[in-house]
Amino acid sequence: MHFASENISPATAYKLLSSTILPRPIAFVTTVNVAGQTNAAPFSFFNAMGSEPPVVVLGFQTNADGTQKDTPNNIIETGVFVVNLVDEPLAAQMNICAATLSADVDEIALAQLEIIPSLGIAPPRLRAAPVSMECKLLNSVPLAGGGLIIIGEVLHFHVRDDIITSQDPLRLDINKLAPISRLNGPKYGRITDQFEIERPK
Repeated sequence: MHFASENISPATAYKLLSSTILPRPIAFVTTVNVAGQTNAAPFSFFNAMGSEPPVVVLGFQTNADGTQKDTPNNIIETGVFVVNLVDEPLAAQMNICAATLSADVDEIALAQLEIIPSLGIAPPRLRAAPVSMECKLLNSVPLAGGGLIIIGEVLHFHVRDDIITSQDPLRLDINKLAPISRLNGPKYGRITDQFEIERPK
């Protein structure tokens, strides 16, 4: 079956993207607004885009009423954010923060998350996250429908000690990282089913 983007609704386009680009990593993003209030929210339109400098990208859809979400608003206002990766023990708290909540609701308290200071920016890290990346805003790209693409440079990587198996050369154990991924609807994935293919030389 064929779908021409010009002939389908944004909701259908979203369904096609979110149900076919699988699995998607989850960015559990912490930000601070100009008043100093911390926000935590998960997003799965997220990935790495470069390593010199290290760059990540986040995609944001608008709220149902067309307004922008708190996270991109905070990033645009302050220029900084933290991407926290999500493993299975963090999944339930991440899901609490996925709810559509008013700006005055403290997601950190609601989900009983423990936060710790970042090294170089105001937004805190999530203590339970296996990996956290302190980022600064490089660029933002508005989309015609009101969405927003955020490009951020990673300033600091924080990796839980047991995930690192060697420092020189750097090697990480992805089974100890054990990230979960977003599938579609209420479905999430694990990395427990793996196979290997050696690249040609």
